[in-house]
Amino acid sequence: MIDPTRHRQLEELNMVELCTRIFRNARNELYLNMRYLDLSLSSLGFEADPCCRGVGTDGFVIYYHPDYVCDLYQRGRVHVNRAYLHMVLHCLFCHLWSRKERDQRLWDLAADIAVENIMDDLYEKAVYLRPNSFRREKYHQWKEKRSVLTAEALYYLLTSCEEAEIVRLEQEFRMDEHHFWY
Repeated sequence: MIDPTRHRQLEELNMVELCTRIFRNARNELYLNMRYLDLSLSSLGFEADPCCRGVGTDGFVIYYHPDYVCDLYQRGRVHVNRAYLHMVLHCLFCHLWSRKERDQRLWDLAADIAVENIMDDLYEKAVYLRPNSFRREKYHQWKEKRSVLTAEALYYLLTSCEEAEIVRLEQEFRMDEHHFWY
């Protein structure tokens, strides 16, 4: 008779191994397309965290919920690649450490929009998804006011938004969990 607890532990171990492979493959595909990010792409470790709702990083480790990563992978490799690059870009632009006295919710959103904008402008096969009309319109509006969409510039623009718009923007641009930053 198989011990149900042991069986569940083996399933969880297999899921963690699978997710590690998924992340390694994403890192390798990104590296092949963006060799200039070599050190940045290879600097993050991976750790399963059943309390995490999705993926997130503290600048050293990518924490993830195995079910979320598997669901993301089923949507397509590009989605995993984008999530990985999204977190790497947060680290490269010091979003984790440069909030200062800014409102946390608006800073998190501004940082997400900034890195998503970069990826939407890359046209790299490994991460490219055609931006929907909502994203294109928002980018256009923001670029009329600021030539470069940094997190700092976007934060300033977001301070004048109504709550309903903030909620809609969070739904569109949130990719990762930021509670590991704080």
